[in-house]
Amino acid sequence: MNPTPQPKILVIEDDDTVRQTLADILALNGYQPVTARNGTEGLAAAKSEAPAVIITDLAMPGTNGFELLEAFRHDPELRAVPVIVITASVDRAATRRGMELGASDFITKPFTEDEVLHSIAARLEKVDLLNELDAFAHTVAHDLKNPLGTLTGRLHLLGVKLGSADPDVLRHELAEAQNSANRLNEIIEELLVLTGVRRQNVNPESLDMQAIVTEAIDRLDEMLRRYAVRISLPDQWPAAFGHAPWIIEVWVNYLSNAAKYGGPSPQITLGGTASADGRSVRYWVQDRGPGLKEGAKQSLFVPFARISTIRASGHGLGLSIVRRIVEKLDGQVGVDSTPGAETRFWFELPTAVKPRSAAPFLFIT
Repeated sequence: MNPTPQPKILVIEDDDTVRQTLADILALNGYQPVTARNGTEGLAAAKSEAPAVIITDLAMPGTNGFELLEAFRHDPELRAVPVIVITASVDRAATRRGMELGASDFITKPFTEDEVLHSIAARLEKVDLLNELDAFAHTVAHDLKNPLGTLTGRLHLLGVKLGSADPDVLRHELAEAQNSANRLNEIIEELLVLTGVRRQNVNPESLDMQAIVTEAIDRLDEMLRRYAVRISLPDQWPAAFGHAPWIIEVWVNYLSNAAKYGGPSPQITLGGTASADGRSVRYWVQDRGPGLKEGAKQSLFVPFARISTIRASGHGLGLSIVRRIVEKLDGQVGVDSTPGAETRFWFELPTAVKPRSAAPFLFIT
């Protein structure tokens, strides 16, 4: 899987020192800075670069910050991009005017690196949440509609045929209704897991991976029996850090996909290998099914916010949740597959807790 692209942040500032300082802050903290020296350049860059957030000064020669905000508001592609205004002094009337024109936040000079980073993070989180709410609505409408329609239809047929149909026919209709009800329950459980991961902050702890995998297998006992799955486990698991309830969900998702798509009587192998530098462990589930084509691999693990537009049959929602879980634990996910041979889904977790330190202060005058 390709690394998550760095968010682009557009800085529009006529002061060379301030512009370069902001660009340095962004680059050092994992963002991709794009700079413009005035409002005219800034508007052109906003249209061509599609930034995630825009930072702009107000007092600039030519097109000033207020005129920029007005232009952003009337552009269908830019009106939803959060704009942070950084300026030397802003009175109440100017602040109110900026907010009316669509500014998301105001920061006054001198400012600190911490202030800038917190404002950007808050803007990105809000955009991400709005995108996920939109995707959530589409997912509920799309994923619940089919099994709900099947369930309703089967129950209607049962009512019509009750007392006259062959018992085997009735049992078939009842089984299909039960399958649809189970799928509805799975979708609801997946969405609840996603909600919990977004809202909950956890302190990673050393994982007992053997116990975690055992619980995941126990949860899937009925499915594994139905598909006649054979599972091979390692004698020992390398240690890593994470949050056990979330990692159980990752294993459940990977195992259930391997059971469904691993071919007849699937043979599934689980394992874990420490990285060469010892900083992470890669855990994996491998099946001997038909494998995945390159195009199919690209549509897996999409962010949940894009799940309504890019979907992989049978995988999309669950693997998007897996990605959310693992990335929140400072890890990464991916898949290796050879068409016609085998598929290995993997996730990596750190072997130590990443230190959390406050951003250093840097005053700009």
